[in-house]
Amino acid sequence: MKDFTKRMLSIAVPITLQNLISTGLNLVDNLMIGQLGTTAIASVGLVNQVVFILNILTFGVSSGAGIFVAQFWGKRDEKSIEKTIGHMLYITIGAAALFFVLLFFLPERILMIFTTDVEVVKTGAVYARPVAFSTFLTSFSFIIAMALRTVEKARIPMYVSLVALSINTVANYILIFGLGPIEPLGVFGASFATLLSRIVEFAIFVSIVYRKKTPIRLSRSALKFEIPFFRRLMKYATPVIINEFLWSLGITMYSLVMARMGTEFIAARNISSTIENFGFVIFGGLSSATVVMVGAELGRNNFSQAKYNARKLLQLTVITAVATGFIIILLSRFIVNLYNIDQSLKNTVLTVLIIVGLSQPIKMFNAVNIVGVLRSGGDSRAAMIIEIVSLWGVGIPLVAITGLVLKWPLTLVYIAMMVEELFKSILGIRRTLTWKWLKNVVD
Repeated sequence: MKDFTKRMLSIAVPITLQNLISTGLNLVDNLMIGQLGTTAIASVGLVNQVVFILNILTFGVSSGAGIFVAQFWGKRDEKSIEKTIGHMLYITIGAAALFFVLLFFLPERILMIFTTDVEVVKTGAVYARPVAFSTFLTSFSFIIAMALRTVEKARIPMYVSLVALSINTVANYILIFGLGPIEPLGVFGASFATLLSRIVEFAIFVSIVYRKKTPIRLSRSALKFEIPFFRRLMKYATPVIINEFLWSLGITMYSLVMARMGTEFIAARNISSTIENFGFVIFGGLSSATVVMVGAELGRNNFSQAKYNARKLLQLTVITAVATGFIIILLSRFIVNLYNIDQSLKNTVLTVLIIVGLSQPIKMFNAVNIVGVLRSGGDSRAAMIIEIVSLWGVGIPLVAITGLVLKWPLTLVYIAMMVEELFKSILGIRRTLTWKWLKNVVD
């Protein structure tokens, strides 16, 4: 038990601290943009929703291929880890190119899908174009950071994230509001600050990879495309990529419904989502720890230990989620009062955050169970079915009907959204207890 706790903490704590830094500084950024008014909050939120789809696609690739990285790490097969990373980059850079075109050349058309508010579209386009250049940088950095965590070098991406996000926050303040001879640039300044921080982050990760001081390297041979290996990789990665793409599209549909309900609802969702991310701070660490501690044991064919690790980590997830939900509720009023929005919108956001806090145990159990447990054993197809049926078969229809047809207030629409998580947890528990996910996929 002592070894289990020590290993879990060595993986989860650095990732949790990184997530805490990221979420905290993102909240500060959000508060800065919030000083520019409701239109700025809504426009930046909608552009970030488009970027969110790319990030989720990248996460899908890294999560799917991470099954191999974790199990290869269990065998200490560093050459195969390197080859896996090389093949992952082919996919993510291709996706980044597509999103660059959308954000740089077609931002107005993309934003008009979400809203008819001309000012929101205009402001969003200004924000989108500098962000477009960061798509390639972010995709590379994301893959390398994931690989470092999976080989139990989680402190490195934590330090890199601290540097990049600190630069982003300082640059945001200077460029949004102006300082000395620098004129205030508003949302354009926020966008340029994001690009600057991504350039620094990319440069550090490139240096780490090519210095070859960790198991994560990129030689020329790693970038050689091998069709047999790619097919083997995609057998398990494809369901995850489809899963994450359809999930991110579904979450975007939630934003679309709320955008159609009115600009103030976009702002409310953007504020509540920023605060809700604090709930994911710890669970990003727990989920990554689960992938490593379960996946590595499966790579060693130690199935009984993998089952034990999965059970203990899921129990820890639920206990921790109760605490984080309570903290979200406790701090919600203080954080909401920091925003420059009218009182009625503050009251709506406050009620939404209480709902978010109460739903934390179910949501976080689902996240760790699907991403950490089921996928670590290559059961990515079952995980995909559970997630997509819950979201598209239950969540989206309920939100669309309650928000657009019945015209319910945002708080009741959020409650309808949580039905999806309850349904997903029932399916997820049933699948986990079959133990069909206990598989070695690299032998």
